[in-house]
Amino acid sequence: MEDIKTQVAMLATGNEIKNGDILNTNSQVIAQKILSKGIHPGTHITTSDNVTEIESAIKYLLSHHKAIIITGGLGPTSDDLTRNALAKVLNKKLVFNEEIWNNLVKLLQSLGYKELPESNKQQAYFPEGAEVIPNPNGTAAGCYIEYNDSQIFMLPGPPRECLPMVDSKIIDVLLNKNFQKDVFVEKWLLFGVSEGHMSGTLDAIAKPFECSTGYRLWYPYLEFKIYSKNAEEFANLKKEINQLVKEHIVEDGKTPASDLLKKAITNCSHNFSFDDKATGGLLQSTIETPNTCSKLNFNKENGKDIHIEVLGLQEFWDNIIDNFTHIDINIFTGNKKFEFSKKIPYRGMRVKLYAVELTSKIIYEKLKELDVF
Repeated sequence: MEDIKTQVAMLATGNEIKNGDILNTNSQVIAQKILSKGIHPGTHITTSDNVTEIESAIKYLLSHHKAIIITGGLGPTSDDLTRNALAKVLNKKLVFNEEIWNNLVKLLQSLGYKELPESNKQQAYFPEGAEVIPNPNGTAAGCYIEYNDSQIFMLPGPPRECLPMVDSKIIDVLLNKNFQKDVFVEKWLLFGVSEGHMSGTLDAIAKPFECSTGYRLWYPYLEFKIYSKNAEEFANLKKEINQLVKEHIVEDGKTPASDLLKKAITNCSHNFSFDDKATGGLLQSTIETPNTCSKLNFNKENGKDIHIEVLGLQEFWDNIIDNFTHIDINIFTGNKKFEFSKKIPYRGMRVKLYAVELTSKIIYEKLKELDVF
């Protein structure tokens, strides 16, 4: 089993997160970012804006991990206390950074402030010995400090501010400090299969190889991942998996069918009309974007280059309890009609998600075959 100390912990601070007012998307996205580089995420903790609680969380994570990424609590208000908690844990004083303050003054003046709020001054204080991480997208700079052979990063909370700092600084530090465990990472999105259906077969194939596997249910997809340090074995395993999953993927297995369809519609010269009597508007809200809306006409008669009818899910709309329902997709192009009728699993409200992705898959693959896309 992998030593947890080689993993990177994440601490998200903020009453709004702990109380459920907003989701902690930072830790989720940061975990995805570092894992894509072969760096393994560790424990995730959320705390309120309370110095004692933040201190306890930092101490706990330091006792189990060699790297921590902390987000939140670096603003100008009285409840922004992360820097104070970190300084207390490290037994270091907070030091005023003149350069950061001058930059902050210029930024605030450019935003129209004539009298600078005194509270903003706390954003220029960092634990002694910390390296400042600039924040080009906000007022709160972050910092990086090495403490007793542990790497600690302190970042602002807003995603548009902290996530670019992960890319510009944190990943490079973690790579240089040898946190990368897997050089090779590959993922597949398998459509319409369950973990129970696929995991036994996939794990059996992967077992002889020097790699680890992972799964994530993203209905109606199952994301399957492999991680490895061995280039030759990784390449061989990829070939075996590609052969096994080819009937369960859309295109190369990297992108949901609805995203492929949106991109294809954006880049093609045809217009599309839809008569959707199955998904209750979910198909439209999924594929209609600023890039596709000029080419789409929903719930209209056939009058465009390509017309598509989506029918079915009657068991769902009639509230009939069954294990399965049906969806019918008719594609009209020119004087030709292509008909598809599919039996799909009935899993409550999720059946509409399945229907949208299956419809997108059928439309995308058929129109690509006809050279429309």
